[in-house]
Amino acid sequence: MPNLAKIWRRTICVATLPLLLAACAPTVQQQSDYNTVQRSDVSPAIYDKMVHGDSLSVSDIASLGHARVNDGVIIRYIRDQGTVYYLSPPDIDYLQKAGVSQSVIDYMAQTAPPVPPGGPYPVGPAVGVGVMFGPYWHHWR
Repeated sequence: MPNLAKIWRRTICVATLPLLLAACAPTVQQQSDYNTVQRSDVSPAIYDKMVHGDSLSVSDIASLGHARVNDGVIIRYIRDQGTVYYLSPPDIDYLQKAGVSQSVIDYMAQTAPPVPPGGPYPVGPAVGVGVMFGPYWHHWR
């Protein structure tokens, strides 16, 4: 009976391996997007990040924009990876100066969850902090 269990396990592993490998393989669209990025003037490091499914930084997106990579390629990659960007006004200015289109910037900005009313952190009473240096005590508020 133990031999039958081993055979059964091996059969299941052999049967599911192609399915797992197929799930990891890039789609035709993703492969086309990777080829587009590889043909552009983008550093090999950014291309490698994309092929490995790593999140792209704001400066990586700026490099893609500077290299005139198609907006659809950039947006699809951000969407597929589920990357969330919290863009500050200087980030937006940096992206615009790098040649990133407004549609890509808008999409990046929409990835951040909305800020709840009253700000992202609960507002509470002011708390005093004290620091002691030797025999002296100083209190900041």
